[in-house]
Amino acid sequence: MNDVIEIAASFAECCIVVRLCNGFLGFKSENLKWSKSGVFFILLALNNVFLGQMEGFENISIGVLLFLSLVYSFVFLKGKIWEKLLVSVIPTVTALPINLIIINGLSALAGNDRTAVMPGGSMRLLGLLLSKIIFFILCEVIIKIKRKQVYLFNRFQQVIQLSCFLISFVIATLLWNVSRELNEVSPIFAVIFLLIIFLNILLYILMSKMQKDNITKEEFNLLKATLSAQERLAVEVKERYTEIKTLRHDMKHYFIAVAELISENKPNEAKEFIENIINEKINPTSAVIATGSAIIDAAINSKIASCESKGIEIKCMIDTQLAGVNDMDISILLSNLLDNAISGCDMTEPKIELMLQSKKSFTCVTVKNKISTSVLDSNPNLHTKKEDRTNHGYGIKSIKNIAKKYDGSAEYSEKNGYFIAEVLLKNTENCKFMPFMM
Repeated sequence: MNDVIEIAASFAECCIVVRLCNGFLGFKSENLKWSKSGVFFILLALNNVFLGQMEGFENISIGVLLFLSLVYSFVFLKGKIWEKLLVSVIPTVTALPINLIIINGLSALAGNDRTAVMPGGSMRLLGLLLSKIIFFILCEVIIKIKRKQVYLFNRFQQVIQLSCFLISFVIATLLWNVSRELNEVSPIFAVIFLLIIFLNILLYILMSKMQKDNITKEEFNLLKATLSAQERLAVEVKERYTEIKTLRHDMKHYFIAVAELISENKPNEAKEFIENIINEKINPTSAVIATGSAIIDAAINSKIASCESKGIEIKCMIDTQLAGVNDMDISILLSNLLDNAISGCDMTEPKIELMLQSKKSFTCVTVKNKISTSVLDSNPNLHTKKEDRTNHGYGIKSIKNIAKKYDGSAEYSEKNGYFIAEVLLKNTENCKFMPFMM
């Protein structure tokens, strides 16, 4: 009967560990998630039942638990590396203090009789029940806290947090080994474990404050990047307006000159003069896109002009009126997408394609650029490669932010030698068909 109770307690603990890993990180793929969890549970159970119950193999059992959790997290679960390392040490950092505190508490109630809470003791069942319930509740709290927060720690902060948990892991393991070798219960161990728990709570509070500061900083940098994009758009609109105003002013003189040539019966000279004006004064790439929004036109046309100056072939297809999407948002989105395409374009075969299409209740913005080698293989998170990372690297974040604002998505892929950025924006109005191709 005692063996059955011990095995049941081990199985319960293994279920909680599996639940913690899955809930804390989440699966990379939902396919066969029950099978993955089942195999992980069986391996944990074998480790707990056999190594964990064998005298002298307790530390090896803890090491195997850590190893299995790491492998399972890295192979099947999502999350950053530091998160996977963290969730692997949480079971030990939480379970060992809980076990020792309960052992000390129940032993004190039994008149300092440690054997009462050991296997076969009169209070063993109560001790196992309390320890697993508290362990389960604590793990559920950890999962709930994790789901409510999106962590934006930098690498230094990640290392600090993980180091503190690893140190707690080592201390908890060492104290557990020392406490098991003593015949009498010493309350000092329970006090030390409580201090470790308190220290980790303080660490969590500190990291939460740092998290809020990081979020504020991130929002500030995104706002600064958005304002910078708006300033560039304003300058581009002003430049377009100045060009048109200057051309309009000069046209009067051109027409007068043409009229004089015609009046002097010089049609060939008049024709040549007009052709020179078209070739020299009227930029073939100026105002080639007309969506009905000066801001959007300026954003697209300025990038077309930039492509022209760099020798990049660009094709545009617009078959939506962009209804229900703010002009400034779509302009910033297009500017960032096209800037990324221009900077990442393969100059041995420079080609860029821009497509704006209606897909049911969404506006689909697709930008493709030729690439010589895979971008996603070498830089899957699309981090900026510019040296000044403080003022750069927010283009991708700005794109995601705008997509999120319109309940849409931003996806990146590669196909047939093209890097493809596709953004879906949910419309608040029905889109009207307005084809435009270049």
